[in-house]
Amino acid sequence: MSNRLNFLVAAAIGGSVFAMHFGGSCMLWPVTWGQQSGTDVFTAYLGILISAIIFPWLAYLAVAREGTLYKIAGRSFNRSLALIFGGLTVIVLGPLFAIPRMSAASWDAICQILGLQSAPFAAVLIFTLAYYAAVYWFLFQRSRVIDKIARYLLPVLILTVVAVVTRSLISPLAEPVSRVYAAHPFSYGFLNGYQTMDLPAALMFATLVIAGLSESHGLHGKALNHYLIITAGIGFILLAGSHFTQMLVGASTGELFTDISYAKLYAAIILELWGSVGGVIFNIALLFAALTSAVGLAGGTAAYFEEATAGKLPYRAFALAVLALSALVSLVGLEEIIRLTAPILDMVYPPSIVLVLFIAFVPALRGARSGAAVAAFLWGLLEGFCGYTAIIGAGFDFCSLRSFLPGGEAGFGWLLMALAGALIGHFWEKQKLESAV
Repeated sequence: MSNRLNFLVAAAIGGSVFAMHFGGSCMLWPVTWGQQSGTDVFTAYLGILISAIIFPWLAYLAVAREGTLYKIAGRSFNRSLALIFGGLTVIVLGPLFAIPRMSAASWDAICQILGLQSAPFAAVLIFTLAYYAAVYWFLFQRSRVIDKIARYLLPVLILTVVAVVTRSLISPLAEPVSRVYAAHPFSYGFLNGYQTMDLPAALMFATLVIAGLSESHGLHGKALNHYLIITAGIGFILLAGSHFTQMLVGASTGELFTDISYAKLYAAIILELWGSVGGVIFNIALLFAALTSAVGLAGGTAAYFEEATAGKLPYRAFALAVLALSALVSLVGLEEIIRLTAPILDMVYPPSIVLVLFIAFVPALRGARSGAAVAAFLWGLLEGFCGYTAIIGAGFDFCSLRSFLPGGEAGFGWLLMALAGALIGHFWEKQKLESAV
């Protein structure tokens, strides 16, 4: 097979990258960002562009340079820390948090479409089984996941965004007003973009894109890595455009709907623009968006564990296990599971950012990268520990010390730790090399 992709195929795969990242939060959050930023929407968008678009794209670049999440972790930590970091990342972004959240959002959409205020457990169970069966249909052939998303799910998402944005910008509901928050708009945008968690998700989605490019389109070696970067770039150009235009939609609501946000705000705007028919369309789009992200996250989780076990258990077996656990979590109390697993996100996000930035900009500094990643992970473990102690109501005095570090209040206390770790790791590696000579 040719080691090249034609533009339409590359664009379709890029569209699948967009769709996996768009699902759930990236569909709903930008409108609220725009509404809250008002006349400062452009400055806020610049912060979002860096943390929610450029940083996640760099994750695909990191995978193209050094391999999958499993390989990146193995080259940056010792074996024990690598397994802990990688396992926590895929489990919390997979069956214990994000995937059940996607199915919960989908059920809410179904209830809105059917006008249900409450439903018997049997109805929820039937929906859950049907939902995860649909996810598995997309997943069971790993090489076909990306192509299926492009064919069946992407068109609905694109049409929804275009319809909402076009109608809103042609007939804005109100004039933008001043921002509602005290922070600088750029800082607000950067922090909100950071919280989408698209960077660690990209490390998981990249595995599926690689499978599609290699197994379905015959790309290998440098060509595979080249098109991974290109198709991810196409996806994030689409996502950047979606974020920007939807933020403009939010800003155009002015002083309307100031007491609601996220899904309720998005639904209110569509109902105002399109009436009851628009409400049905919105919920169908939300169902498809959530399904797309669930497919990407489940596939990435299954692929990670297949690689971590050296293929002793196949991808399909892990996919079934991931979906079964996700379904169980969604049935036994999603809100409680989210509350209990949220501190794990604080553990894995800082080292994920450190690894991606080092591989993207200074790949030769392996000692500094390992030191920074270990330090960031240790800080993340501290954040997670403090998060769990807060949940059970057993506070520790040393947890309050986090606020004394630069950026600690905003969740960026790990930056100073990572810098110190990078310096220690660099000189440690240098000393080892000199001793070996």
